[in-house]
Amino acid sequence: MKFLVAGILSLFLDLEASGVDRKADDPVGETEKYLNSVTTFEADFVQTDRYGEKSFGHFFLKRPFLMKMDYRNPPTRVVIAKDNKIIHYDRELKEKTETSMYSSPLSFLLEKKINLRKNLKVLSVTDEADFLSIKFCRKNEEDEGAVTLVFSKNPLTLIKWTVFSDSDDESFSGRVEISLLNPKSGHDIPAEEFKRFRSSEGAER
Repeated sequence: MKFLVAGILSLFLDLEASGVDRKADDPVGETEKYLNSVTTFEADFVQTDRYGEKSFGHFFLKRPFLMKMDYRNPPTRVVIAKDNKIIHYDRELKEKTETSMYSSPLSFLLEKKINLRKNLKVLSVTDEADFLSIKFCRKNEEDEGAVTLVFSKNPLTLIKWTVFSDSDDESFSGRVEISLLNPKSGHDIPAEEFKRFRSSEGAER
């Protein structure tokens, strides 16, 4: 099972601007409301794989159904979600592979309407003084992978996610952590961005 990342997603920062209020008695509900308030997002990311190796890049999100992970150090690949597919492009080999968007445990973040209770199972919620952490998996698919979203509070801000997966792709198998830096949200992201696999070559051919 391939993981869409590599991966996202925070996505969704600037809660204060979106006017979403926290309700301490319903952390899942407040998280769902927050995620639905975000339509565009981009940020730098740091990915840490199961071996502790780090990769760096830039993340783009345009809900619904568009996401891009542009790896820049090392600059060997890009992962794009669009048209209900996840496209992995190897810049060295100039090869593409495709999987279903719904093979990723993070695909729920791309939906037009995010419903965390309908299609997902909440495995744990940790609500501390400064941080909120929620771990999810797809209902009846606990063995297929899970994702933990970590938020800072006051205002509620997604700062990290961790994916646990048995992916066939070794780079996404095991535990993969994404930390987000320099976020920007609520702006326009041209649709052309999700067609570009190499900045030097322009759009997808």
